[in-house]
Amino acid sequence: MSAPAVQWRLVLDGERADWPTTKPTASIDSLQVVGQRLLSQLRQAGHYYATLDSAVVDTSAQPASVRIYAHRGPKVRIETLRIKGTSAMPSRRLRGLMDTDQGELLRPDRLEADIQALLDRYEDAGYPLAQIRVAETRLSTDDGPALQVTLRVSEGPKLWLKRIDVPNDARTSPELLARLAGLEIGQPLRSYDPAALRRRLQNKPLFRKVGAPKLRVGADGGAVLRVPIEESSPGAFDFVLGYLPPSRTRDSGQLVGNGHLLLKNIFGGGRTAEFTLDRRPGRTSVFDVAVSDPYLLGLPLRAEGQFRGEQRDSTYNEQTYSFEIGYRLGGGVEITGSLNREVVRPGPAGARLRNDRQRIPRSTTFFYGVGVRYQAIDRPQNPRQGVSVDLQLSQGRKRRRVRRVVPGGDTTRTTSSVRQERLHARVRAYLPLAVRQVIAVGGEGAILLSPDGIRDRSDLFRLGGAASLRGYNEDRFLGNVVARGLAEYRFQFDPGSYAYAFVDLGYVARPALGSTSAAHGWHPGYGVGVRLRTAIGRITTTYALNPNVQSPSNGRVHLGLSVGL
Repeated sequence: MSAPAVQWRLVLDGERADWPTTKPTASIDSLQVVGQRLLSQLRQAGHYYATLDSAVVDTSAQPASVRIYAHRGPKVRIETLRIKGTSAMPSRRLRGLMDTDQGELLRPDRLEADIQALLDRYEDAGYPLAQIRVAETRLSTDDGPALQVTLRVSEGPKLWLKRIDVPNDARTSPELLARLAGLEIGQPLRSYDPAALRRRLQNKPLFRKVGAPKLRVGADGGAVLRVPIEESSPGAFDFVLGYLPPSRTRDSGQLVGNGHLLLKNIFGGGRTAEFTLDRRPGRTSVFDVAVSDPYLLGLPLRAEGQFRGEQRDSTYNEQTYSFEIGYRLGGGVEITGSLNREVVRPGPAGARLRNDRQRIPRSTTFFYGVGVRYQAIDRPQNPRQGVSVDLQLSQGRKRRRVRRVVPGGDTTRTTSSVRQERLHARVRAYLPLAVRQVIAVGGEGAILLSPDGIRDRSDLFRLGGAASLRGYNEDRFLGNVVARGLAEYRFQFDPGSYAYAFVDLGYVARPALGSTSAAHGWHPGYGVGVRLRTAIGRITTTYALNPNVQSPSNGRVHLGLSVGL
């Protein structure tokens, strides 16, 4: 049942007047609220000493009426504005942050906002316990009503981070936790936001769960921060199995796959070590070892070393030694530099002569490069929104030695040197459609350029398989220009699980090598997949096709399982 209508009337200084804003529509029970709102509106207009005289309520007629009598009083300006008790920051600088100024009408809401702005400035400077109050207001009537206002500042101790306490059984060191949280032990604790700190740590893959941080401040301003954390497993073992259906070159299906061992947060400093063994079609094997330190020498400096060995049946083997260093500039931006040494040694099949020339030359290549990475995504494991970009440019010189037949039937070895340039790029963007629905788009590509010409098959990039162009065999395509664009629709079950449908579009350009002519082409792929976080680990499966597949039964199936250690 709605409250009966009420006629509200206002009498100011003995005369009927309009309401400062909209006319009240409340019931008689809200008389006190209406009166307080009226006083506030009058004071915001400069009538600081406005008062309510009385209210008359008449319920004998319909509708009932309420007449409020008020006295505005004179408008009050600010004659002087003083700030006392400051030592960390000069009063003049604080006055510059305020909108309230001498000579203006006193507006309480503006003064309250100014006091909050000063408190925010003190918090940014490392004084989150600072307090500011109106210590004195003195009315002067010599030249009209004027108010002398004095603000008293109690700065409190300067807050600094004394230490971070972690659970006794935690592997993560307090120093690493401080860096991940964007803090520095022994330095002022500025703009402390416990909710933002908790979200920042929760998005790190090192932690399964992060509790509410608790801050304890000593008399000297030294703060002890305790962060309840539940760490993720210290490592994971992944293996992926893939089934390749029969083809024109293979009478029966073939199982391919890889195993991957990841050790995380080694010695509590966020360091990682990875070992990968990859079995690919055509008696090809790849062994990969990588170690990384995210805070070398305690600086925002990431260092990573990697060894990669690849055996292509009896054609050749390639060994790559890589070192990369990255400096984090903040805001998700990292500048990188890299050094690479690549050694190719021909096998029995690669050392054979074809068209009077050795098929695979013996070569050594040195590359050096620079790059930039940018990442701003909400959840690294299963993003809902954000973008990541990785661009790497390198150049180097390849020294190659090849055996060939000269006129007369004799063989000789010749040595040459060629210059090469490489560009690698990767982009991802995540766009939320609804609470559980996300569109992921992006692409990656690589380009090899050489003013001296591309001469060796081992220089080319490979494309195809579950990790690159889905719907095709592993390493199906070779080219000096390879690229893939992708679009995925994801339905997220929880922060670690989702099902998806995808479309890939690959492009490959291959130069003429020996008796092989140059070629280029587009290669689409499409399919569905699911990634589930379960009690035994993360399960991933994909089913992919391409337009050349004769039957859905010939689709490429990959099944992966990641088990925490």
